[in-house]
Amino acid sequence: MSGLDRVLDRWDELLRDFPAMKRQLLEDLGKQLLSGVRGEIRGTGTVQSWQERYLGSKNGYVAVRPKADTYKVTAHGKRYAVGYVTNAIEGGHRHRTPSQQPRDGYHYRARINTPAVPGRHFYAAVRGRMEQMGQSEVQALAARVARRLEGGT
Repeated sequence: MSGLDRVLDRWDELLRDFPAMKRQLLEDLGKQLLSGVRGEIRGTGTVQSWQERYLGSKNGYVAVRPKADTYKVTAHGKRYAVGYVTNAIEGGHRHRTPSQQPRDGYHYRARINTPAVPGRHFYAAVRGRMEQMGQSEVQALAARVARRLEGGT
């Protein structure tokens, strides 16, 4: 009976400590995801600075997404949510085709020959590598849980 009591005590202690252990794992994975997304974006750093990691409710998941309630203001004073701009860069977007109206007696010939800007797909690229990114951390957490159940620390 004393052996069973020790196992139950370890189990109760593990149940108390596991949410903090899981949260730490998700925070570490979130940092890796954020640096991966920022690395895929490249550029001068403006769009990179708009990204942040988000830890889900009850520590259920981690995600990288554009900052909420942040806006980019254009030269004409129009405000766009950075999430809108980031999604346009991620998935591509159509652009306005110039009018083919003659100006000052000259016929304007458009230099733009494509109907849309192709997407960069930086979220998708990191999502594809995510399994390898977190595998060692999850295995380390599983080993810690096993040691604690066996009586180690």
